[in-house]
Amino acid sequence: MILNKIEKTHFSESEATIMRYILRSGEKIADMTTKDIAEATFTSAPLCIRIAKKLGYEGWNDFKKAFLKELEYMYSTRDVDASIPFVVSDDTSTIANNMFKLHEDTVKDTKALLTHDDLAKAVSLLRKAEVIDIYTKSTYLYLAQGFMQKMRTIGKQVNIANINGDALMLAAMGNPSHVAIVVSYSGETPLVLNAAYMAQSQQTPIIAITSISQSTLSKMADVSLRMSSREMLNTPIGEFATGESVACLYDILYAVIFSFDYDHNLEYKLAIAKVIDDNYSEYEPINNEG
Repeated sequence: MILNKIEKTHFSESEATIMRYILRSGEKIADMTTKDIAEATFTSAPLCIRIAKKLGYEGWNDFKKAFLKELEYMYSTRDVDASIPFVVSDDTSTIANNMFKLHEDTVKDTKALLTHDDLAKAVSLLRKAEVIDIYTKSTYLYLAQGFMQKMRTIGKQVNIANINGDALMLAAMGNPSHVAIVVSYSGETPLVLNAAYMAQSQQTPIIAITSISQSTLSKMADVSLRMSSREMLNTPIGEFATGESVACLYDILYAVIFSFDYDHNLEYKLAIAKVIDDNYSEYEPINNEG
């Protein structure tokens, strides 16, 4: 997210003056040139271009377009704050209703951000790959494990690495027959990028699951799937929206891949379920040897 990048970027005193003006003005900068902003802040036009480049953009117009698009997305009407969906004064019913609404909004948001071409490319990479490597932080680890279990039942080998653990080792073991799914909200976390750079050096294709920002990770990836991006990076109570969004994307990927060999996959899963059901009662294992 651009706002998160701004928080972490060092600006000179004059650059900081411009940034404060831009953030205060918001959508009003749509029709302003660098000269207009320089005059309004008693600075110089080239500083605007320098700011844009510091934030990773080719020039001022690229930055302004991305900034305004992000503002439009962030300020679109939502009944529940994704970062803080309930407050201390809310009663049990209000909290429950807010959480229902947040999950509903998150699924709609994820749907709106997912394009046909991006989904098709991600699915193609996953189908071609002999091995799927997932790089994720511990918060999303259980989601990756659920996806791994589903994919294994249709014959796909999946490895998972915690970004804070053995991600670099797993990435170093990759090759063009692998595909890496790299999950990161900001797309700028050093440990995430280290794993992505290593995967890239091994010629492993990368699918990024990340926010709407044009982050370093999204620029490295062969394709990016956008998670709901309404949570502020440092303030969410429980990452409810991002977790729901990532889970939704995993389910969509699995379902589409399943559909390409639907009859075989369904028959195989039913056969596995029958073996399990035949050998286990509702409460305890059945001992066939006795």
